[in-house]
Amino acid sequence: MTTPLEIAIVGAGMAGIACASQLQAAGRQGIAIFEKSRGVGGRLTTRRMFDTCVDRGTCYISPKGDRFRALFDRLIAANIVETWTDTTHTLTKNGDLLADADIYPRYVAPSGMNQIAKYLAKDLDLRFGQRAISIQPDGKLWRLTLEGAEPTEILARTVILAIPAPQAVDVIAPLANILPEEFLNDLRAIEYYPSIAVAAGYTDAQLAQWKAVYPQVRSITCTDDPILGWIGLDSSKRQQPAPPVFVLQSTPNFAAKYPNPEDVESASRAMLERAQERFLSWFPDCQWQQPHLWRYAFPKSPRSDSYLSIDAPAPLFFTGDWCRGWKVEDAYLAGLAVAEAISR
Repeated sequence: MTTPLEIAIVGAGMAGIACASQLQAAGRQGIAIFEKSRGVGGRLTTRRMFDTCVDRGTCYISPKGDRFRALFDRLIAANIVETWTDTTHTLTKNGDLLADADIYPRYVAPSGMNQIAKYLAKDLDLRFGQRAISIQPDGKLWRLTLEGAEPTEILARTVILAIPAPQAVDVIAPLANILPEEFLNDLRAIEYYPSIAVAAGYTDAQLAQWKAVYPQVRSITCTDDPILGWIGLDSSKRQQPAPPVFVLQSTPNFAAKYPNPEDVESASRAMLERAQERFLSWFPDCQWQQPHLWRYAFPKSPRSDSYLSIDAPAPLFFTGDWCRGWKVEDAYLAGLAVAEAISR
């Protein structure tokens, strides 16, 4: 086993990389991030599909607070994000399409929303394909067991689990007899709504019809719809001419009917057929489509604080977008709060 890390972070979503970036900027060393997937960002995910890139998670971002706005000033200066639209729309239950009253910039990354995460993570020690499966005390350290190409164990003086709370509960199962019951109950109480995202490609003729019927409409929230929660013209985010792509997002109740990844193909068909009913007849006649199940899309009741933590036998933090709220900004601020707590 190698020399212990100072800080091991599990999860390369916004909370994890914001925490690591802040700690590193403060001069802390010996920090590594372990991520089960092949890239950073969590819900800031972008997939390469059919000669274009598609955002299947966070569709756009509107910074609210000063600290997140400061990050976006840097992202704008680096030409990573730009304004996508300042007007979104709502489709009512009766089929009326209304422009939303709140007019302000909605930002996107033309090269994919994951570029925001990559910008923050560019100088960090990232170790992909490493899924945390358990944590146990080892003297005054933590021993973290990781599953990858080969099982790995690492020691760390501080561990931060910046992952959905249900996944964190699984990782700390060996600590059930050590952690206070109240602490465990707080973590177990965090539940999530699921969501299904469907990316679908279309022809230029179909896009032209959309623009004729829905000019300047890029983002639509569907209210009181049993299946569709949101639909967006994803290809309008790209700077270069890109094949027409729409992204559809389901309602939580609809997604709950399809709890397994192998079920999402039938869910995708139902969502495209619903778009046919609510918008234009050709939605099911796509060139290609790819669904994705977000099992942990939105926390049902986010905590008001930025993290949970214990100090024995060594510091152990739990954070993510289930702290403070459910948006990318909330995850970012939660990660900064953990970094500041460690620095104190």
